[in-house]
Amino acid sequence: MMTRTYDKEQIYDTYYPKVVQYIRSHVGQQQDVEDLAQAVFIKVYGKLDLFDPEKSGISTWIYNITRNTVIDHFRTMSHHQHEELSETLKDERGDVSEKVVLEEELEELANALEKLSGAERDLIILHYYKNYTLLDIAEMMHTPYGRIKRLHAKVLLKLKQLIR
Repeated sequence: MMTRTYDKEQIYDTYYPKVVQYIRSHVGQQQDVEDLAQAVFIKVYGKLDLFDPEKSGISTWIYNITRNTVIDHFRTMSHHQHEELSETLKDERGDVSEKVVLEEELEELANALEKLSGAERDLIILHYYKNYTLLDIAEMMHTPYGRIKRLHAKVLLKLKQLIR
């Protein structure tokens, strides 16, 4: 494999708008969008010497880093939201076994989400984490509403099988 050098400034100028657009379509808060975009480019620059152009194009590689960064963000958010919910629901004694069961279920869901395709995962994140309607998602994905409804039903069945 031949080592190739990349111009970091050119990579940033070329891909930053695309990275921000992708993150913005999944994350609502502008501050989170900026923080996540920054995290993506820190990862890109930190792993640039590991990039193999024979395996994929740089845009695909950066897209995968961006997608994984967004997934990690939602996993972290879900974990924090789960902790807040656990605290809210905890009785005066503090039911530790219930908290453990909820954390195991959250981890199982996160693992199942990783096994979905990008479009399937995007659909679940947009619908259940971002509270977009299936109609909104169809418009965002430039996909007919009927196809999104069928994909949604298929993904829910797939998740049920993966979580069992």
